[in-house]
Amino acid sequence: MGAEETPPAPSIAPRLQVGMLALLTRKRIITCPSHLDTTMGKPKQFTRPPKKQKGKAEPQTADEFQGAADLEEETGGKWRAGDPAKSGRAFVRALDIYDKGLQRYPKSFDLAYNKARLELEITQRPAIVSHIGQPLVDLLKQTLDSHRYALKLNEQNPDVLFNTSQVLTSLAEQLSEVDDTAGAIGLLQEALELLSACLSRQEMLLEQQQIDLEDIEGGGVALDPDEKPASTAGSDQSEQTVTIETPITASDLLDAVVASMSALTTLVALVEHHALDALGEMAQSLTERKAPIYLAEVAEGERIKAQFAIALARANFVAAFASAQFDAFLLEADTYLNRLSDVFSFAGKDTDTTSLSSEASARTELVLSLLQRYEGSPDLPADLCWKQLTLAQQLYTTATKLDSSAEIYLSRGDVEMLRHRVASTSANKLSPVVQRSAPTLAQNAQTYYTGAVKLAPSDNADVRDNALSRLSVATALRALLYQVDSPSDAPGPPSHDILETCVEDGLLDADVANGMASMSFKS
Repeated sequence: MGAEETPPAPSIAPRLQVGMLALLTRKRIITCPSHLDTTMGKPKQFTRPPKKQKGKAEPQTADEFQGAADLEEETGGKWRAGDPAKSGRAFVRALDIYDKGLQRYPKSFDLAYNKARLELEITQRPAIVSHIGQPLVDLLKQTLDSHRYALKLNEQNPDVLFNTSQVLTSLAEQLSEVDDTAGAIGLLQEALELLSACLSRQEMLLEQQQIDLEDIEGGGVALDPDEKPASTAGSDQSEQTVTIETPITASDLLDAVVASMSALTTLVALVEHHALDALGEMAQSLTERKAPIYLAEVAEGERIKAQFAIALARANFVAAFASAQFDAFLLEADTYLNRLSDVFSFAGKDTDTTSLSSEASARTELVLSLLQRYEGSPDLPADLCWKQLTLAQQLYTTATKLDSSAEIYLSRGDVEMLRHRVASTSANKLSPVVQRSAPTLAQNAQTYYTGAVKLAPSDNADVRDNALSRLSVATALRALLYQVDSPSDAPGPPSHDILETCVEDGLLDADVANGMASMSFKS
């Protein structure tokens, strides 16, 4: 079994974090002069008002502040890929304009919403966050404050309800990484409440739109296209604006279902076992009762994609739910394994990087749970662990053919570290061939981590630092157990914190980590 060549998948996440939330920033709120056509009384998308040109006087009206912020946002968007630093500066200028506008017009929902929306977009782009000058957690807290302010101005707007839930979920994931479980649980529960309110509001709006459409098709009287909304007494109508929102669709409702499932997936890994049943019932209601109704309303050309999104969200939840039940001794390993095999058998999985990585992560999580339950025991089902890790590696291999990202190679290295741990465990009941593969597995891990370092984006320090840390561990492991000299360009020996993290993540057992720490101390 030879060492695999460069490049070496998503990294095995900390045990409390089951999959990354795919954030869906919702529609932008825009304004238009209030005398424009609103035929049929239905929400309709209009052209944005003329933007404020550079060199003109400072903004005076709420619309002028919005127009000035638009210009900066467009500049930020233009440089987003090529120059994150320049993009970040433009976005900061836009936020400053929103702040000044809100000081003048504190009740302007458009300004409040669009400021919050931009902050949310920034938090989802690590390359830009690194140039903002604030830690991600602080940015998320600031973004949450902005969303709550917008929510006070319009607590029934489905987009601000949705976006606020996304900020809450993102912040909860960050808190869970630093073991603030109570704080994370509270935020996730609030997110689910907002998503429930969002769904209810969307259902009502969609139903009203369908009634309006039926009235028109049935011969109802539409608004006169030339009819103008009544203006506020004593005001100049040319200065009046109305908020324009695009119509609600069944796809919007499915977005809320997927977001709810993502929040539930994170939550089940954090709560006590007695709370699991309620969360399971909530997920079942979303995927088996609500989602089929919404899917039936989706345009035929979009239905396959929507079905896939629901299937993946359900699979991630079932995997996390089974893991939580197993850890609470409410489930046996065979049942856990069968659930994974059943739920990840949906159409299209084998041609999608995210679904392949999700299944690989779920099967790796099963092995981590087994290693934790049977730590130091000869009863460890080593053969089951080996087969699941081998399957996980195969899934990641397929994923790399679709997307050779640093994250995927990082995960492939983690899987090899776990396979090494299983193969080298005493009395593991594995075949001699598997046991003799341990040195090669350690070498493979080093190769994959090296690939992750090379592929890590230059503007994403977190991925690169994580890959370097893991590479230092794999290099030290080979030196300790197999007397392999470190390459000249290898990183230094792993720190105590790095080794402790690898033990917590299940990649090393404590005895090996202690040996590596002693070796580093002597050197």
